[in-house]
Amino acid sequence: MINQEVKGTLAKLLATENLTVEHRKVSTACFDVEKRLLILPIWKTATETVYDLLVGHEVGHALYTPQGNWGNAPKAFVNVIEDARIERMMKVTYPGLRKSFFEGYKQLWDDDFFGVKHDDPKTLSLIDRINLYFKGNPSMPFTADEAVWVKRTAETKTFEDVIKLAEDLYEYACKKQEKIDEISAPESDDSEFQADKQEEVTPTTSDGEKGDAEEDWFTDDDPTKRPQEREVDPDLDTPSYTSDAPKIGGTMGGEQFPMDETESVTDAALQESLETLIDDNAKEWIYLNLPKIDLKEIIQPHDQVQKDLQEWYYEREYPSEDHAEYIKSNIEYALGKYKEFKKNAQKSVNYLVKQFEMKKSAAEYRRSATSKTGVIDTNKLFKYKLTEDIFKKVTIVPEGKNHGLVMFIDWSGSMQYQMLDTLKQLYNLMWFCKKAGIPFRVYAFQNGLSYDFEHDQEGHPGFEREKNLLAPTRDFRLVEFFSSRQNSKSLEKSMELTFLQVFAMGGHRISADPKYNLGGTPLAEAIMCSREIVDLLRKVENITKVTMICLTDGESNPISFLTPTPEEVTWTTDKFKSQYLCHHRNCVFFLRDPKTGYSRKINSDPYNTTKEIVSYFKEITDFNWVGIRICSKAELSRLVRFTAPEIFGRVEEQWRKHRFASIKTEMGYHESFYMPDKNNGEGTMELEVKQKGEVATRAELGRAFKKHMGSKMTNKTVLNAFIEQIA
Repeated sequence: MINQEVKGTLAKLLATENLTVEHRKVSTACFDVEKRLLILPIWKTATETVYDLLVGHEVGHALYTPQGNWGNAPKAFVNVIEDARIERMMKVTYPGLRKSFFEGYKQLWDDDFFGVKHDDPKTLSLIDRINLYFKGNPSMPFTADEAVWVKRTAETKTFEDVIKLAEDLYEYACKKQEKIDEISAPESDDSEFQADKQEEVTPTTSDGEKGDAEEDWFTDDDPTKRPQEREVDPDLDTPSYTSDAPKIGGTMGGEQFPMDETESVTDAALQESLETLIDDNAKEWIYLNLPKIDLKEIIQPHDQVQKDLQEWYYEREYPSEDHAEYIKSNIEYALGKYKEFKKNAQKSVNYLVKQFEMKKSAAEYRRSATSKTGVIDTNKLFKYKLTEDIFKKVTIVPEGKNHGLVMFIDWSGSMQYQMLDTLKQLYNLMWFCKKAGIPFRVYAFQNGLSYDFEHDQEGHPGFEREKNLLAPTRDFRLVEFFSSRQNSKSLEKSMELTFLQVFAMGGHRISADPKYNLGGTPLAEAIMCSREIVDLLRKVENITKVTMICLTDGESNPISFLTPTPEEVTWTTDKFKSQYLCHHRNCVFFLRDPKTGYSRKINSDPYNTTKEIVSYFKEITDFNWVGIRICSKAELSRLVRFTAPEIFGRVEEQWRKHRFASIKTEMGYHESFYMPDKNNGEGTMELEVKQKGEVATRAELGRAFKKHMGSKMTNKTVLNAFIEQIA
């Protein structure tokens, strides 16, 4: 089966310009000059060769045929001559297309796409013979007078030349047709028409050389010779236009007359036949574009978040002093839990920082280069008779890349009961980054908390709005909880307040700030903002490599796109409405990036949303994409069976041994990690020993110690993943 995406890419490559190619359910190809948009039909039955021919032909029109005035000649005349010109130019620019054109037209002839396979070429109109001549048959018969028109066709340089020639040729054809119509009996030998019945010749250029079509299409046999004159058999690959079938056209006085000289039967037949290649049952192809993004309308900055949480937990008024004291005591209890966790985690974080520095140093040493300095090493002078290597050497160790971290945290309702453990994982990572000097930004992706009917009619202000652009919900936002640009005091304050918020959302006797409650899972929208976020990060920090971590407990919300609002809809003033991709089962979606020009088909199944959007952005960015998925074993099994069944056994074994799994590229990320949805955030597990009586057995001691030591690293899954990726 032909990969039409690849053929679309071929068209762009041939065009050598910023050309947009789309396959649509249309009958013929067309080109929008203003938008530089080439529209190709969805061909189903075309072979690879014919497909290449059609793509090359249409790209030729896109490159060389201007929009506008086509003169006073019939369109068929202009089209035949213009086809000859643009195909000649394409074969000069891309010699590799010569074979595709030759073999493609041969296949079309064999399948009678020109509609005259069984007709005598002598009965065809002049414009039809010119058409067939330049589409692969140099054996077309022409009189001396007619050869002049073939020569002029071969020498057209510009579209203006084509228009002028088409008008002249049409005028000639009209005069010839008038004489044919007037003839009721054989003319005398000195008639003007008989003057045209001269010896047939092979057209040549002004330099006396054979026409371009002959050189391009045929073999070493001299194509100027007629088949009966050749000393060897004609090339088997050359389509034969001769036939013993009954001749078409009328006869008058024993003379054979061609069909209407003012019409092109072959051009019309070809256009009609090409429509038979089209897949009438094909799904509609819809091309979507990434929108321009305004981060100021999307991100809630960390200083505003801190201000809001400070007011909620410490500056609110309560109905009574008893109530205030109750809340205060619960806040102190929660902060005590935070301080306890921080104390226990520091040893593990410090250990991992040392591991990171060792791995980074080892990697840099492997890239080191040793060279001679030109200074004699006195300790090697005694070897001067045995070796010339007596000079001091210097080892140059290249500096590693400056890394940065952007982390997206799932702030959805399903995270409620594992959010505290997740936050602990995040804090481990932040402490590590602080100690290792790695800049970072932490954003929670959130929606579903508010709905403003009036503003919703205008869509999201942070996203460009236009037909077929990806679109988020109106209330989507990114909450910047933490930034390495905060000083130590401010960062610690933000960490305490966020811990309180998460502690409260878990139902621990404190009411949470409703502004930062859990909502939906707009991970796809967050990823759409990743390039702008990193661009901003790089402006502030000296960063060369960015690791993007997405931490979630499920699939992203489905992706939406914009379509024009129907005129009959009166309840909104918005010109566009948002629709889910997954609600259009009879459509094939392609996602394009205007910035890079990258285009790819995307799976609209909602269960593949995360994989599709991440893998797409992995192609258009230089970020290191890491996924962290909090899930149960059953959920992981279901996910792997659905997405990558070939690795199911390996993942099952890994989970059984280590209680987490690592998958490289199958899920869209460079690497993704899957960890249990319970008790994954503590620094270490307590050493628990089961015993009978007063003394524990050796086996029990070994089991407990192994479990304890394993938990130290397993419970730092996020941190370990980050270290491995950047070191």
